[in-house]
Amino acid sequence: MKGLLCALLLAAPASAGEPSLHELIDKANKALRGDSSHGRLIMTIETPEWKRALEIEGWNKDRAFAFIKILAPAKERGNTTLRRKTELWVWLAKVERVIKIPPTMMHSTWQGSDFTYEDIVKADSIVKDYNHKLLKTTKEEGRTVYHIEALPKPDAPVVWGKVLTDVALYDDDQSVVPLNELDYSERGELIRTITLSDIKIMSGRRVPARLECVPAKKKGQRTVLHYQELEFDIPLDDKFFSYQRLQKGEG
Repeated sequence: MKGLLCALLLAAPASAGEPSLHELIDKANKALRGDSSHGRLIMTIETPEWKRALEIEGWNKDRAFAFIKILAPAKERGNTTLRRKTELWVWLAKVERVIKIPPTMMHSTWQGSDFTYEDIVKADSIVKDYNHKLLKTTKEEGRTVYHIEALPKPDAPVVWGKVLTDVALYDDDQSVVPLNELDYSERGELIRTITLSDIKIMSGRRVPARLECVPAKKKGQRTVLHYQELEFDIPLDDKFFSYQRLQKGEG
């Protein structure tokens, strides 16, 4: 799913006991992944003409490795996506073919959704490639919401010209949860809005179990991710994310 959020910041130092902007962005970016994770989710894609849902299982490690498998429907079952650092491959089970995704295809949609291959490869771009500025804070019951602007560092290889994001810091356990992300082009046009909701405890962590991505210029279209299961910080060797596993489709 995209860069929920990136950064080394240009902000005033945090007060004692209060996390820095970098820490907030980093924790928000890791909210649904941890240092390693395994999860199952339903991805629903809606357009004015059609609607379809995919059952997906995925593994992540160190924001450098990812293995994603389609479980249903039957037409896509067995299709897998493998990320190893900056490289990405797709296995098409029906035709038994591996495709390495070149840089020219990174902006193409993944599985027909409103997410792209770029989102998978640069999932931590918001942490590394942007400078961050705190716009304001809002105190809500049980939490503080930080409204943050992210602008790309000079010469950073990024997609967005600006990212606005809201991140919640909870009073009780200091957990950090991303709430939304607005992605803008270099010309300042809003391209898409990502809203995170249905906040609950999964595997001992407070996480947003629902993620909705709405493109600004495609009326009536959206992609919704609804997490069914999540487990964090599980032991995964780098070898788990192998080219051989890609073709076998093993979990």
